[in-house]
Amino acid sequence: MTLSDPYPITTPAEVAPVGRGPFWQPGDIVTWTFRRFDFDRDLAEVTRPMRVITDGPDGAALWLAGGARTGETRIVGWEGTDPHDVPLRARFRPLAEAPTRIRVDGAWRGRGVLKIVPAEVPFSVWVLLKDDAPGPSGPGGPSGPSGAGARPSGVRAEWYVNLEATHRRTRDALFTSDHILDITFPVPTLPLHAADGGLDASGAVFKDVDELAAAANFGAWPVEWSETIRANGAHLLEHLDDYSWAFDPAWETTARALADEAPPDTAQPEEAQGDREAPASVRQEAQNSGHREHRSIPSGCYDRQFR
Repeated sequence: MTLSDPYPITTPAEVAPVGRGPFWQPGDIVTWTFRRFDFDRDLAEVTRPMRVITDGPDGAALWLAGGARTGETRIVGWEGTDPHDVPLRARFRPLAEAPTRIRVDGAWRGRGVLKIVPAEVPFSVWVLLKDDAPGPSGPGGPSGPSGAGARPSGVRAEWYVNLEATHRRTRDALFTSDHILDITFPVPTLPLHAADGGLDASGAVFKDVDELAAAANFGAWPVEWSETIRANGAHLLEHLDDYSWAFDPAWETTARALADEAPPDTAQPEEAQGDREAPASVRQEAQNSGHREHRSIPSGCYDRQFR
């Protein structure tokens, strides 16, 4: 099995694949552009200004700073709600009945994200930097057994795989499409980077499996597209070592250094993102949405049998 794109996306006429020159130079600013499979209908796209860290035959690494102004999309009738919080049945209607999407201004929350884009594959690897909230210093509670008080806050790094269309580039932009399904590595006892220096997929967790199922179940796109995306995720986790360049732990060091360049108050206030609390009915829908998934993943962790 090889990785494949479930559908084509609309791009400018003159595009080239990532991994082929002429390459961007470190410090260049390019626009990361997400275009949906139905982009031609509403012409609404997500745009993010990215600073080039490196670019070459293996791929590109791009940095999005915390607080950076972005272009986001919202669903008409739900303009004040993040699309992820809109009920699945409303979001994933067949194309003839699908809701209209519009562009809105937004900003990136958190310290920033380093996106590593390997050449000619339908995914990118993200190192997300987030502020840790102060927490207890030990199992005894806020003061801990020694009464030392709360530990200071810090910055944590999260590794994340965004399954998306194979990337195409122009002189100043990159084009892809979000494939809904993502992969996280949230299990502390099963880290992505093993002690022996290898990569370990046993702690991987598929994210947004309910949304991927809903896209097929409610008629937004063919069942085969969801199956292709699932297969891409399963294949990646079974062949992590083939993509070791993108998962090099040195990228976390790079991301932390880049996050330190920005002052901690660059994050925009919540109102600037358009991310207001969803209505109670929407929150309940999100809680129940997992029941629509074709198959659950045991303990939330990756298992080839349940891909």
